Amino acid sequence: MRVGIAGGGIAGLTLAWLLAESHEVLLLEERPRLGGNAESVLTTADGSTRVVDLGVRETPVEMSPVWRHIVASVGVPAEDLVPVTASRVLFRRHERVPLWVSAAEGADTARPVTTGGPAHQAMARFARESARWEREGMSWDVPLEDALDAWSLSSSSQQLLCALPASLHGCTLDEVCTLSARAVGATFTPPDTVPRTTYLRSGTTSLVQGLVAGSRPVRLRPGAGLRAVRQVEEGFELSDGTGAVHPVDAVALALPADQALAALTGLAGTGAWRAALNSIAYREVTYVLHRDPYGMPRDRRVWSAGNTTLDGDRSETTTWYGPSLGVDLFVSQVGHRAGRPREELARSSFRATLPTPQACRARQRLGVIEEGQRLLFLGHCTTPVETQEAAMTSALAVAHHLAPRSARLLRLRNYLEGG
Repeated sequence: MRVGIAGGGIAGLTLAWLLAESHEVLLLEERPRLGGNAESVLTTADGSTRVVDLGVRETPVEMSPVWRHIVASVGVPAEDLVPVTASRVLFRRHERVPLWVSAAEGADTARPVTTGGPAHQAMARFARESARWEREGMSWDVPLEDALDAWSLSSSSQQLLCALPASLHGCTLDEVCTLSARAVGATFTPPDTVPRTTYLRSGTTSLVQGLVAGSRPVRLRPGAGLRAVRQVEEGFELSDGTGAVHPVDAVALALPADQALAALTGLAGTGAWRAALNSIAYREVTYVLHRDPYGMPRDRRVWSAGNTTLDGDRSETTTWYGPSLGVDLFVSQVGHRAGRPREELARSSFRATLPTPQACRARQRLGVIEEGQRLLFLGHCTTPVETQEAAMTSALAVAHHLAPRSARLLRLRNYLEGG
């Protein structure tokens, strides 16, 4: 079967890798580089070269079995998976005392961890409720404001709960209340735990490179994004940005929703899909790599892997690479906070989705795969929570539909089933 994949992010590349041994695959990507939100840059610190991620920066390995298997399968060395703590601090600009400080390493007795009071109680309750929503499979349709109404929270506690998701999705604190409660809750961990995560020493682009290297038969065309899909007898024709036309038997759209919508304009029988795609909205978030402690608390004792500043109706986060790389390198969101880092080493912008109940319903619709279906969606269009694990899992579903007996798919399924 000839399969055309539009979108060279982690979802599209994972699908290409899964199908490479069984199908004739073409992958179209708008940008000149592959990887989507996986973007690494080289810089120097303390006389050594370091790899820093501007986009996806961490993966909770214990919750990412698909990611873990694929990382190993494409040749990323086990020693490149570096476990670190995902400590957090939230504070208001110009205020010396933070609103909330998470635990870090157990031996760090100097860190003034928040262990009580309204802020800690609100975070603990939200973590408990989020775990229950996930455990009970609560509908993605319930907005956060409905879930919080019965809690009688102070405005300060509600802002605290909304700060992290507002930073993650590039929206205001008030807009967070209109998002899916279950989607927002997926970002929370109990405040008394020390969350662990993993970064790739060689950067997330090492995963991209591994997927590309393992997809040798695939025709990869960066700089040639999909423009239109046209039905032709039993198959399709894909027109790309260079003017080339590619005949295929099946199409997998691993694109942002608005780009997928534009490509399907005029294609008969896609009205319901186009309506769903039109329900998914994005915000642009810009990240800057720098060496000065812009966006960090004044008190170094509370410096954390994630440092979120509340400033008016917005919040933005600075990631400190001290816990993972052992050096003072920082990646900051910029756009709404006052001031800027003194020296930009690198900059990149990414599009974050707004997981509203409407968008979550749309993604559920787009993720349904029916027997004989040959136009399919994955990645941004189907995942209510944006992680590399979710992107890869969406590719797994499409691969199972198109090539249920492919060797790589069978090995992955055997691994997930513990065989």
